[in-house]
Amino acid sequence: MIGSKLSLVARIHNVVGLSTSQRRIADCLLGRLNEAAFWGVEELASRSQSSVATVVRFAQKLGYSGFLEMRQALVSLVKKQSRTGEQLLTAPTEAAATLVEVARRDLRNIEQTIGGVNEQFLQGVVELMEQARYRVVIGDGVSALMSAHIAYLLTQAGRPAIQGIEADFPTQVANLGPEDLLVAISFSPYSRETVEATSFARRRNLKIIAFTDRLKSPLARYADFTLTVHGANLLHSHSLAAFTVLAQAIATSIASRDREMALKRLREAERVARPKFVED
Repeated sequence: MIGSKLSLVARIHNVVGLSTSQRRIADCLLGRLNEAAFWGVEELASRSQSSVATVVRFAQKLGYSGFLEMRQALVSLVKKQSRTGEQLLTAPTEAAATLVEVARRDLRNIEQTIGGVNEQFLQGVVELMEQARYRVVIGDGVSALMSAHIAYLLTQAGRPAIQGIEADFPTQVANLGPEDLLVAISFSPYSRETVEATSFARRRNLKIIAFTDRLKSPLARYADFTLTVHGANLLHSHSLAAFTVLAQAIATSIASRDREMALKRLREAERVARPKFVED
């Protein structure tokens, strides 16, 4: 018998003897906790490719009286996580199970991020990245890691970019002109330095691409293009996975516009850098 004091997620991780259909229900709930809080029993059954009766039996197997009590527990859990970040406390204790849960969440982040862009929009981003004379990428905290990554990828694609230095964001923006591009990255809680530098860039009529977590973020109001990047994870920070996929796609798209030149640059760079590496 599963303990009645365990959270919904903990019950799912502790339950044994699930049928194939019930495992699909578990996967569906764990992969979409926030959305699932709004589903009825029929929608959960449909999304998990099971039946209403199977959903009810699944809820009872977790120790609930039925679907409604399980859904109430789910709503309470989502509200609590949104307030305190307790999702870390509901992670499985086993390392391998945690790996699966982290991967599951990042796959969902990638799916949601991809769903937020279309061909015309992404082509506009790629063209702005490609046509700019200079590219400066700014971000603080985890966004600084993203800044370094996309600057590296753009440089590899033949469109050199530099990562901004937080203490000098205003000066770096001031040195940009109308043919240049500012790429600003920030997620809640938003970096004051990044937002203020982006606002300064807008006042100077610079082109701006923003990577952020929602269309109403402080960066979005200043940007020509806003890419929303999902990154919910167990550490209550912003995962790098979806951003990495998006940045890789943008850089690869730029490079593919002149494949021969891109390959020539990469081979030349490899030849010059070869003395730095150890022969295996």
